[in-house]
This record gives sequence, C-alpha cells and structure tokens, in this order.
Amino acid sequence: MSGWYHVASRKFCCCLPVRIGVFVLSALSAFFGGLSAFVVWYTVVRTAKYGTVDSNLSSLNNLNSTITNSTNTDDWQSSLNSVALDKQQYYAFIVIGVILTIYTLFSLFGFLGAIFRKRAFVALYSTVLWFLLGANIAVGAYMSYSAIRRRNDLASQCRADSQNNQNNIIADGENKITSAACDAASKIGIAVYIIVTVVQLLIQLYCCIIVKRYVEQLSEEQGFKQHVAGNRVAKEAGSYGSYYPHQPLSNQHELGPYPYAQPDHSFGAKV
Repeated sequence: MSGWYHVASRKFCCCLPVRIGVFVLSALSAFFGGLSAFVVWYTVVRTAKYGTVDSNLSSLNNLNSTITNSTNTDDWQSSLNSVALDKQQYYAFIVIGVILTIYTLFSLFGFLGAIFRKRAFVALYSTVLWFLLGANIAVGAYMSYSAIRRRNDLASQCRADSQNNQNNIIADGENKITSAACDAASKIGIAVYIIVTVVQLLIQLYCCIIVKRYVEQLSEEQGFKQHVAGNRVAKEAGSYGSYYPHQPLSNQHELGPYPYAQPDHSFGAKV
C-alpha cells in the first residue's frame, strides 16, 4: 500500500502514478492551448484593427510578392499587418479562440489539482477532456466520411492537374499512368488519414482514462480521510463507530479479532 492516507496509487503505462500523468498532461495542455489561443486572438485583433479582406484573400498574393521581393523588415511587418480574415473566418476564429481559452483555463485547473490534490479541479479537467474526445470523434467521423465520399472527385482533380505533364501522356492521348497513380494516391491518402485519426482518438481516450483514474483515487483519499477524522472524534468522545474501513488491511491486526466473527456472537447463538 502506498499513497496519501494509505490509498493505493493507480498506475498508467504499467508503473507510472496517474498523478504524474495528470501533472504532465495538464501542463502540456495549458502550454499549447494557451499558445494556440494567443495566436488565434492575435489574428482576430489584427483583423479587427486592419479590417477584413475579400473571401478570395487576394492580399495573400501581395504578401507573398512583397516578402519575395523585399528585404526590408518594415515592409515585411506592414505586409503581415495587411493580411486579415474574411467575415466567416473572422467569426470562426472568435469561436475557436473562446474554445481554446476555456480549454487552457480548465487545463490550469487540472494542473493545480494535480499539485494540491484538489479533486474538484481535476474533475473539471476530466469533464472537459471527455467533451473534447466526443467532439473529436464526431469531427473525425464526419471528415472521414467526407473524404471517402469525395474520393472520386479528388482523383479526378489529381488527373486534371497532371494533364500538363507531357511525359506521361501516351499515343492515344490518355494519361493512364497518372490516372492509376491518382486513384491509388486517393485511396492511400484516405486510408492514412483514417488510421492517423483513429490512433489520435485512442491516445486521447487513454489520456481521459488516466485523468479519470486520478479523480477516482482522490475520491477514495477524501473518503478515507473523512473516515479517519470521524473515528478520531469518536475516540475522543469515548465511543467507536460500528464500521471501519477494509483498507488498509495491513493495520487490521492492530484492531484485534472482528467481534461478530466469534461463535458467541454468531447468528442464533444463545447467551
């Protein structure tokens, strides 16, 4: 037995305490979530300051030509400031920024909960992780379905883009080599995307399980702590409770034999 208040510490990856897992996971989540939120909100603020551009984002072309043809730092900065979002992208970035900010905040709760053993903080972090897992499953399923549905369109677009390559065009004018390559590339690309998505979701699921295990451990620690405190009060008052915890079993010999397991106290025994 090990752990705070003699509660066994749960493990992950066979030997690592779940508290360490929650500590590292919440720290990484807070860092990368905060960094992503900063980039998103910076883009939103820049867009609000310099105005929106057309949906075709023609200013990106101007930015590329300016960066290519200019070596002046001031020109680079002015070009970056001129790049903005269209209206749909602008509002989408606001929603993403809010989500990332909330995610970062709850990640900080999880980080503090892992340090100070605060079950409420870790439970909030666990809830957010499960919601994100559900959202990622829905998004991954939709994107995979869309990719499979548009497989022929992707292959057709690939063949159309390859028509400029005269080396692969045979005598009858049909680009058979490129057509087969595009079909294979579309199938392989979709398969790789689905595999990567599934692996990512499995990793995220395991992270959710790690945090959930630590929440359960903290619940047991709090329950044992309350029981110990209650027995201490009862002892000071000169009485003892009717029940005592089954854990830790290593201390059971100090309590003596269980009275109701004796023959004199068995069911049906007569005095």
